[in-house]
Amino acid sequence: MFFALSVATTYVLTNIDGLFAFLALAATGRKPAAIIGFLLAQVVVIGGAVLVGSGAAVLAPADLGLLGLVPVALGFREVLKNRRKSEQVEDRKPAPGSIIGVVALFLALSTDTFVLMATFFADTRAELDHFVLSGALIAVAVLLAFGTILSRLLKPTPATERFFERLAPVVMIAAGVYILMDTQTDVF
Repeated sequence: MFFALSVATTYVLTNIDGLFAFLALAATGRKPAAIIGFLLAQVVVIGGAVLVGSGAAVLAPADLGLLGLVPVALGFREVLKNRRKSEQVEDRKPAPGSIIGVVALFLALSTDTFVLMATFFADTRAELDHFVLSGALIAVAVLLAFGTILSRLLKPTPATERFFERLAPVVMIAAGVYILMDTQTDVF
């Protein structure tokens, strides 16, 4: 059970950016779309991670840790993107869109979670996969409950949005380094 809670904690930490996207969407009156989009995106993330993790059995175990390069690269990409954004001051409001657009937003924010979960499924013994899945489901429930409660209490400000836009890449890079260091590749 401790392992499931570890997975849940990791899942929540890599979804902090998604939580604030949820709050931003809810603050603009799109709470139902945020809830549905978040849940659909998490089904895709967890389902895809199970498939990739299962397929990783054909990979050499020493190569699994190299999946950590993905969130590191994405994190550095986000840092560069944020740097360019700060050079171009723009005041834009989220445009209303479809649930498909909301799902796409949450999927884009969940690439680090996907890589972590795929690694968990690939790197653990098959008999422990139910703990990984349990942890992921606990995390989704916690994130959804927390987001719903916070959306009632808080209204995101541009300053908090900017803060979390800058924090998200750091979380991705740290998660990628963790994967690289805590697998059989032990790159560092």
